Amino acid sequence: MTHINQRAGDCKSSILSSNLSRASIFIDGDNGQHNHRLLSQLTSSKNVVLGKVLCSISDFVKITVELKLNTSSNKIALFFEHKGAHRINLNCSLSEITEKDVYDLVKAKMNEIDNVVTLMFLLQYILECDDCGGNRDTRKKVVSSIKDYLKREGICLSSSTKILLRKDELNRTLPERWQELYNLPHKLRQVRSLFSRKNLVLFKRKGWDTSHFGNFVSFIPETTVSQPFSTSDAEVQHIIETFNRARDQHPVFYDIYLLAFGCGLRQSEIYQIKYEHFTQFNGQCFLNLPFATKRTKLKGIASGEKVGISQQVFDHFRCRELQGEVIAGGKRLHKRFIKFLKSEVGITEVKACHRLRKILGARLASTAGIYHAAKTLRNSVQVAERYYSDLVEHRNELEV
Repeated sequence: MTHINQRAGDCKSSILSSNLSRASIFIDGDNGQHNHRLLSQLTSSKNVVLGKVLCSISDFVKITVELKLNTSSNKIALFFEHKGAHRINLNCSLSEITEKDVYDLVKAKMNEIDNVVTLMFLLQYILECDDCGGNRDTRKKVVSSIKDYLKREGICLSSSTKILLRKDELNRTLPERWQELYNLPHKLRQVRSLFSRKNLVLFKRKGWDTSHFGNFVSFIPETTVSQPFSTSDAEVQHIIETFNRARDQHPVFYDIYLLAFGCGLRQSEIYQIKYEHFTQFNGQCFLNLPFATKRTKLKGIASGEKVGISQQVFDHFRCRELQGEVIAGGKRLHKRFIKFLKSEVGITEVKACHRLRKILGARLASTAGIYHAAKTLRNSVQVAERYYSDLVEHRNELEV
């Protein structure tokens, strides 16, 4: 009988190769005498025990797990007792399952029986549930953030969510401790969003104990102070001249540049634009976006957002008389574009493409006002004021 605890669970060798070699009779079985005894055994029992594994769940809980072969379906299953008899069907051969697999499967099933939600199970649910807010890429980023915090804290993802109630020697909750130690307010706000009211409702429907999330629900993270955006006429002119020179050599980069610098589109939006989205109304040019701001989910056939664009940008794309996506590419193409921005244009920021969008906002704020900047970038007026209020055209031309 094999003994497994959490440390021994790291074993990667298969159960077949470790202590159930006699089970190879069921799989290989070229020995005539063995097969003869085996046939008499199979006819008398539907489930044949291939071996037993002792899983040490804790110092006080040890579970004996039987591995059985169903002779009619030729499938392997795990059988064990915990508040009743339980069975876990396996979609693999005996040679493929390891001791760690047995431990993980039994532990997960016991958590389900005891209604214990592990951090790994919680985060996996958030990642896969579209109702938890944001698109999958956003959720993946936020889940990665909390995993990073938990790793710094030395908290294992197999722990129960009850560990989120833990306090340190200074009586600080986990989010309070993380805020003081790491000073990453934006990242901590992302983690806090995992426990929003909307998500708590989803957790309650699953029958989970939401009191475990109380320290995060009551936590009010610090807000970051956004610095006013700054640019210059020299930078604007340098960007325009650089892309005009590269237009023939890098036509795709020029198209991306126009969508970011001339239309104010975000990276995720640039690669969804189609030629038919360019339109005119009452003598003005627009770009219709058939998706929600900051999201890729379509809002409906008759809904969308309009972005005012210049006649120059409109003519550049509509003169092609094409249909379908304007930019045929994705992440690999965008990485090349970012490399071009940094090496040829000289934009060294992490979000180099996003700076093109912000420069458009700054130019609009200084010439047409905050409202028009917010309208084009599809930001709130408050957000636009935070970044561009210092650039609004002033009227202080008084004689002194």
